[in-house]
Amino acid sequence: MEVLIVICISVVCVLFYFFHKKNIEYIKKNSICLNKILNLNSKQNFKVLNVSQSFCKNCNSKPQFDNFNIDNYMNGIIDENLDKYIKTIDDLKYNRKQHTFYQNQFNSIMNDNYNYAQLTQNTILNEFFFKMLEKFECERIKLKPALELTIYVSVFYTSPKGKNHYNKRYKINSNNVEYYCSECLKTRRYKQSAKYQRALMTDKLRYQVLCRDGHRCVLCGASAKDGVKLHVDHIIPVSKGGKTELSNLRTLCERCNLGKGASYNPNGYN
Repeated sequence: MEVLIVICISVVCVLFYFFHKKNIEYIKKNSICLNKILNLNSKQNFKVLNVSQSFCKNCNSKPQFDNFNIDNYMNGIIDENLDKYIKTIDDLKYNRKQHTFYQNQFNSIMNDNYNYAQLTQNTILNEFFFKMLEKFECERIKLKPALELTIYVSVFYTSPKGKNHYNKRYKINSNNVEYYCSECLKTRRYKQSAKYQRALMTDKLRYQVLCRDGHRCVLCGASAKDGVKLHVDHIIPVSKGGKTELSNLRTLCERCNLGKGASYNPNGYN
């Protein structure tokens, strides 16, 4: 008896499958609404994006795990790939704008009035089932572009003997990524500023420059023994984009440094 029931159900399923397939083929061929949707889809140019990303961080100690800072971690990830993430955010904004237009057009087509009495003349489908299958097929082919970026960050720590395991997970959305991009851009601009470059001039770096130059002015040769005050000068001034690094630093006496001022000749002696 059970075998007979199974056979009957199987036969019904097969018949339903072929019946459904035949009706879908008829709808694809005759549905004005479906063909309008297909035409609408062909005109779209949504950006194809990787909208789900995952990162893992294995901590070396329990305090490192406890004090894990997701903002610092994400700032590092974003800063290493800043151009890529800025483009991704721009592409998402483009997709959202285009999708709003697409959705309005899609709804307009779906809500239009069609002559279903004429469309169902040559089929066993009545208007109700024709509309139902048509709607199903239209929703199936409806474009679903990338509109959001989601980044998952998993943090792990396992004790030295492997007895204790800890983990936590963070979910970063598009708005978070846009904020991190903005902060990274601000940081980069600040690091290019004269204020930041001057702040890099530490006592240790100043001492390194003086020792390298023999505690003498590299232009006139004067030293502290001659009663002059020694300065550490930026060869390319920070106001002109010069960096606070050994290759751009030299020892000058106060007179030479004040005489030079903020001048710089890229094609001559400085």
